[in-house]
Amino acid sequence: MNHRSRPFIVAALAVSCSFSAHAQEQKAPGPKNAFRSTVINNILEKIKTRHYSPRPFDDAWSAAVYDKYLQLLDAGKHAFLTGDIRRLQAQRQQIDDQLLAGQTAFFDSVYAIYRLRLDENQRIIMRTLDGKFDFDRKESVQLTGAARDYAAGRKEKEEMLRKLVKYQVLRNYMDLKAADGDTLADARVPDPATEAKARERVRKWYADYFRVNGGPNDEDEKFNLYMAAAVSEIDPHTVYSGPKDKSLQQNITKRYFGIGMELGERDGDFYIKRLLPGGAAFKSGRVRENDNILSISGENGKMVPVRGLTAGEVSAMIRGEKDTELQLKLQQPGDSIRTVMLKRGEVVDMENRAKSAVLERNGKKYGYISLPLFYMDPSGYGITGASADVAREVEKLKEQEVEGIIMDLRGNGGGSLDEVVRMSSLFLPAGPVSWLRSQQEFKPYSSPMAQPSYEGPLVVMVDENSASASEILAAVIQDKRRGLIVGPSSTYGKGTAQIPVNMGKMGDPARNIPSVSYGTLQMTVQKFYRVTGESTQLKGVIPDIVLQESMSPHDQRERDFRSSLACDTVQFPAFEPAGPGFRYSVVVDSARSRIARNPAFAEIAVNMQRQKEHASLPVPLDMGSFRQHYNTLSRIETGIRNARTLPPAQALGASLPLNRSLRPDLRKDESALPANQDWLKGIAQDIYIGQSVSILEDMAANPEKPGKK
Repeated sequence: MNHRSRPFIVAALAVSCSFSAHAQEQKAPGPKNAFRSTVINNILEKIKTRHYSPRPFDDAWSAAVYDKYLQLLDAGKHAFLTGDIRRLQAQRQQIDDQLLAGQTAFFDSVYAIYRLRLDENQRIIMRTLDGKFDFDRKESVQLTGAARDYAAGRKEKEEMLRKLVKYQVLRNYMDLKAADGDTLADARVPDPATEAKARERVRKWYADYFRVNGGPNDEDEKFNLYMAAAVSEIDPHTVYSGPKDKSLQQNITKRYFGIGMELGERDGDFYIKRLLPGGAAFKSGRVRENDNILSISGENGKMVPVRGLTAGEVSAMIRGEKDTELQLKLQQPGDSIRTVMLKRGEVVDMENRAKSAVLERNGKKYGYISLPLFYMDPSGYGITGASADVAREVEKLKEQEVEGIIMDLRGNGGGSLDEVVRMSSLFLPAGPVSWLRSQQEFKPYSSPMAQPSYEGPLVVMVDENSASASEILAAVIQDKRRGLIVGPSSTYGKGTAQIPVNMGKMGDPARNIPSVSYGTLQMTVQKFYRVTGESTQLKGVIPDIVLQESMSPHDQRERDFRSSLACDTVQFPAFEPAGPGFRYSVVVDSARSRIARNPAFAEIAVNMQRQKEHASLPVPLDMGSFRQHYNTLSRIETGIRNARTLPPAQALGASLPLNRSLRPDLRKDESALPANQDWLKGIAQDIYIGQSVSILEDMAANPEKPGKK
C-alpha cells in the first residue's frame, strides 16, 4: 500500500473544541453500534484463541493502535490540528479497554473531527484552485508528514494546504510540459493553457477524493480501517477486511467473475479498451472495443451512471458473483445508445501468471522464468496453479536445450505454500522443503517422491519485495545448495503464514432470516522455518551474491514494523544437500568481483541515495526553483534507469520458447506481438538479468570436481 498525503482542513479552534467534546459523549445503543460491537468482539476472540502469538491487549498495544490509525487517516499531517491531537491523546491508552468492552469511543471521537475537517478541506481546496498562484514567490512545502508537526491553527493549516495545492499544480504542469517534449529550460511564468489543464487534473483528483471519502459508506469504511489498524498492531500480516471485500482471495487465486474486458478512462468517461478472448463480452458479439460505458446496473438492478465514479468503483460494479447478470448501456462514438445484458463468468488474470523466455548470449541459450505470485489453481486439481504453469515453462525451455535457468522471483510477495512445495520438486529430489510451527505442533512440508524435472544450473533472482512463499523456495534452493540466490542484501523477511477466518452467522432462508457477515480476518496462525531450523522472519534470505544493498530507495522490510514477530531457530533432522554441482566459491567470487568492477552498480547506489535524500527536502514553489527541483529528480531517475539498462552491444537476445513437439508449420512464434515485444525488450536489457546469465555461464564453466568446492 502506498502512503499518500491525505489533505484535510481545519475548523476554527473554538468550533473544534466544542465539536470534539460533543463527539466523546456516550451514544445510545443502536443497530450500527451493536453491529460494530459484535465485529470487535469477534475479532478479539479469534485473535485470543487462534493467533500464533497473540499480543497482550494492554496500554502499549492501545498506544500503538492510536498512532497507527492517526497515521493511516492523516499520513501527511494535513488533517488534524495540534488541539485535536491534544484532546484525542487522552484516549491513547484507553483503546484496549474500549475494544475489550466492545466500545468505539475513540473511533467516534476521531471520525467526528475527521468529517468536519473533510468538509472544510473541500471548500478551501476548491477555493484555492479557483484563485491565482504567485509563481515568483520564494517559498517551499514539506511533503513528508514525519518531518513536521500538525498545524497549530486555522491560518497555519490554510497556508499549508495552499502550498500543497500549489505544489500539485506545478507538478502536473511539469508533467504535461514534459509529455509535450518541452525542456522546461527558460519559462518563469507558466503558460495559461497548460496551467489550466494542470489545475483541472488536480481539481478532478480532489473531486473524486472527496466524493469517495465523504460518501454514504465512508463511516463504515473508516471503521473497517480502524479495526485493520488494531489487528495490524498484533502483527503486520493479520489483516481485517470489512464485509464484501473479496480482494484477498481474488489476489491469491488470480481469478474473479466478470465479463472479460479492460477498462479505459479519458476525460472523465469510461470506455472498453480491450476485450479479453473467451470472456462473456467477447463471446456475446454485442460489445465492441472503444464502446463508451454510460451506465451499469447496480445491486438493486437500477442503472447507475458511471460518469464521476472512480475506476475502482466501476470495476467493482462490473465484477460480481458467478452467473449473475449485468446490464450495461453502451455507445460507440457517433452511434445510438444500446443496452446489453451479459452473464458474469470466470476471468483469469494472465498478466501475473508464469511465463518464460529464451535468452541468448555468445551463441548459447539460457532459460528465464518470471513468476510474480504463487497463485493457486482455484479448481483444486493442480492444473492451472503456479507450480503446474512453471512446470510447463520448464519443459518448453528444456526443449530449447538451454544451458541454465533463471527463476525470477523479484516482486513476488508470496502466495500458496502448497504451490511452493510442488514447485520445489521441479528442481529438487524428494525431501523437506519447510517446517510450519503452530501453537500446538511442528509440521514438515516435503516435496513429492519424483525425479526432478530440471537438474542443470539454476539462479533464483530476488529483491526486498520477495516475501513469504518466495522466501521458502529461495531458502530451500540455497540450503540444499541446488542453485545460487541473487539480489539485494536480504529479502523481505516474512516468516509467518496466515489463514482467512470468515466471521458472521448463518441465516435461515425458510424463516426469512438473512445471513450476516462481520468481515474476514486474515490471521497469522503459523511460523515457517528453513530446513536448517532457521526462521526467515525478520532476517529474510541473504543472497549468495549481493548485487546492491537494496533495489529501491523506498524499500521496506519486515524488520521496519514494530509489531513484527521475533526471529528464532529450532533444531530439525539432518537433510541431504542436492548440490551444488559447481565450484561454489569460484563462481561466487567471480560474480562478486565482476559486480564490484561494474561502474553501473556504483552509479545506481549513488543515485538511489541522492533520490532518498532529495525526497526528504522541502520542495521549492517558485517556478524557477521548482523546475530545477523537478529536473534534478528527473535526471536522478533517468540515471538509475539508464544504469539498469544494458548497452545495446551487451543486450541479450530474447524470444519466446517455441514448442518443438509440434510440426514446424503449426508452431506459432508470438514474440512479435506488441505486449510480448515490450516484455522481451525489458528482460533483454535488464542489467540484473544480464548478471544472472553471467553467473549461469560461470556455473557451466566450473563444474564441481571430486575433492573441490
